[in-house]
Amino acid sequence: RHKDKIEEIVEAAMKELKIEKKLAEIETFWTAMELTYSPHKNTEMHVPQPSEELLETMEAHQMELQSIYGMGKFMEYFKNRVVEWQNVLRTVDDTLKMWTAVSRDWISLESIFLASADIRSQLPEDTKRFEGIDSEFKELMKDAISEVNCVNVCSVEGRCEALKGMRERLEVCQKSLHEYLDIKKKIFPRFYFLSAVALRDMLANGTNPPKIMPYLGDCYDALANLRFVRLEDGEMSDKIVDTMVAKDGEEVALHENFSLEGEVEAYLNRLTESMRKSLKIILSDAVEKAVNWE
Repeated sequence: RHKDKIEEIVEAAMKELKIEKKLAEIETFWTAMELTYSPHKNTEMHVPQPSEELLETMEAHQMELQSIYGMGKFMEYFKNRVVEWQNVLRTVDDTLKMWTAVSRDWISLESIFLASADIRSQLPEDTKRFEGIDSEFKELMKDAISEVNCVNVCSVEGRCEALKGMRERLEVCQKSLHEYLDIKKKIFPRFYFLSAVALRDMLANGTNPPKIMPYLGDCYDALANLRFVRLEDGEMSDKIVDTMVAKDGEEVALHENFSLEGEVEAYLNRLTESMRKSLKIILSDAVEKAVNWE
């Protein structure tokens, strides 16, 4: 007559044991899990780089906690622990997503707003806004990197809110930059062939022509490179070119030396005209020689 009652007690005990083991597993994992950081370029600055194990386990544990929460009377004894860990992992998840988004945006905009004289002069308000974000983000990273535990570093009071504020301001900078890039594309339409990342890199390095050479092939279908001239002192110029180099290796001399100076979209328009004129001269000369061929 006690069979049903005993079976009910055994079932409850087994399910509670299962919950206890799962909660212990979750607590053990997150007590030990560290957040890794990767160095930014060749600087002392680091940015968060959550491991695949962390991200996959985060998703799995959130689903398991949700499943436990739905076990009704069997989880009542553990309810406080379950809710606590749901809140902890939600905070860690939200913070990491925001942190990686801010890091990604900061990295993509840093070289533009801090290194491009053209953009700094054209977008002074956004440059000032980004400089403020840059200072805050570096200070946050300086403080964060001393704490290796993922839960602890993501649960610092106000950290997620601070990152959200940075993200909102970064989006304002992004919007202004996109509008600025659209203006550049209208001046030099071949910029439409470039990815946003490549275009930003070209504009950021417009005053250093050798650094934009890898992107010429995207702007001009047959062009691979330009050959810089050697100056009288024996040094290679970083502004003056005299030859077009095609993707198949063919070289064609420009009709005169060309200087890559000024705003990048302006000198690329001039370069286009110089290339056209050079080819026109070569073709006209070829036609004349063909006509007079004996």
